[in-house]
Formats: sequence, C-alpha cells, structure tokens
Amino acid sequence: MPKAKTSWVITGMVLVFFSLLVFREWHLMPDGKLHLEILSVGQGDSTLITMPGGQKILVDGGPDWTALAEVGRKSPFFDRQIDLLVLSHPNVDHMVSFPEFLRRYSVGAILLAGIESNEPKYQEILSLAGELHIPLIFKRAGAEIPLPDNASLTILWPPDRLPETFSHDVNEASLVALFQWNGHRMLFTGDIDQKVETTLVAARADLKADILKIPHHGSRYSSSTGFLLAVKPLLAVIPVGRNAYGHPHKEILTRLNALGIPVHRTDLSGSLLVVWSQKRSP
Repeated sequence: MPKAKTSWVITGMVLVFFSLLVFREWHLMPDGKLHLEILSVGQGDSTLITMPGGQKILVDGGPDWTALAEVGRKSPFFDRQIDLLVLSHPNVDHMVSFPEFLRRYSVGAILLAGIESNEPKYQEILSLAGELHIPLIFKRAGAEIPLPDNASLTILWPPDRLPETFSHDVNEASLVALFQWNGHRMLFTGDIDQKVETTLVAARADLKADILKIPHHGSRYSSSTGFLLAVKPLLAVIPVGRNAYGHPHKEILTRLNALGIPVHRTDLSGSLLVVWSQKRSP
C-alpha cells in the first residue's frame, strides 16, 4: 500500500478513535438526573449512585472485582473520585472490591455499621483507610447523612445496642439505610433477617420506598409479609448469582408475586439502571 494511502488510513482510524472517546465522555457527563444502578456482580451486592452533579456513592462492593470494572466503565476517563463508599456489613460478598477502590480512586469517606470483625478483607479495608487518611463514618439508627444535590441517607438500623434477643451474627447488624432524592426513595437492607424486619415494623420506622433491595439475596428467612407491606415498593430488586443456598427462595418469589410487587433479578436480567429526573410525576 502506498505510504500516502497508509497515512490516510492511520489518520482516519485515529479520528474515529478520538470521536468515539469524545462521544463516550460526553455521554458520561452529568445530565442533571440521578442515575442509580444495581450492579450484576454475581452472588453479592453492589449499587452505584451517580448524583446529578456527578458525585458517586457506591453501596457495597460485591464478591469480586466486577463492581470495580463496572464503575470504571460508567465513569469519565479522568474521573477517579468516589465520594462515599458504604459497607452494609463485613461479609465478603459485599466488600471484595473495596480495597482496590481505595487504591485506585480518591475516596472521600467510608460509611460503616461499626461491626467488629476479624475478616481479613475487612481488616484490609480499615488498614488502607488509615494509611490513606480516609475518614471512617460510623452511624447508628436515627442518623441522617446529607448528600450532594439535596439527597440524604437515613440510617434505620442498627441501633446503638442490639436487643438481647439478637445474636452476634453480622447479618443482624447490617446497615438498613433509606436513600432519598427529590421525593424518590430506595431502601438498602444488607443481609437482615425477619427478626430485624419485625423490629423495624414494630418501631414504625419510615420504611416506605419506591425500590426495595431485597434482603439477603432472597433468603427464605427475610422479606416477611409485614415488612413488604410496610415498604410498599413499586419494584423489588434481588441481587443474586449462582449459589448453593437456594437464593432467591421460591417462598419469597411467591410472596412478592402475591403482593403484586414486580421483581428484577440480576442473575436473570443483569444490572438494573434507574434514572430519576428532577420532577417526580404525581
């Protein structure tokens, strides 16, 4: 091929590459809407919230590095900022990617349930946070955390002290947090069980939400009828992957169906992107 023609081909390829890069960056720029994506990370939890101004909140980090790759794909090329990491509880299926986020991103703070755990991955997170001078935030039920763009995160569980009837299972001390923005609501539930659900309902906690992250991947020991009636979700999302626990349990799916609650399963339908606009429809 003549040199002149080769030069034009290379120039054309470079122009196409930069055009695609510019389009990608433009597409990922803040658009004044809130983007909430429940990520498909297998048998684990991870949700990315991108605020209208571009700030990012990551709730849980999944059982591997899938969340890390997904956040990278959904962020502008030079954006290496995570404003808040939220760890519902120190189980590996919720936090494996967090150490790499701490190494690769500038993290503003980490919100924790304050649970004691010797889990190596959890200790790694705490150690890295100390080395990198990243603030650790420990909040209990009743606390409200203000977020950018007039959003908020209200902690509903755990209390300062778990009731005596509760065990030391870290699932029972999972953060239950209500995310709110512009009248929209999503309830994060970690891996709580029916004992926690019943306690929250009895305490008349403000549980109502448009989207419910179904507790514990659809375990039969969670998502009680009373709890679902209190939340009244328009959509239930079950983050789940291949597992040996029977998640999501048929009993839970039957219950959700009987209550007329639509279900999105990440194992069947992949990640779910919800986009909220400034004005909510009546």
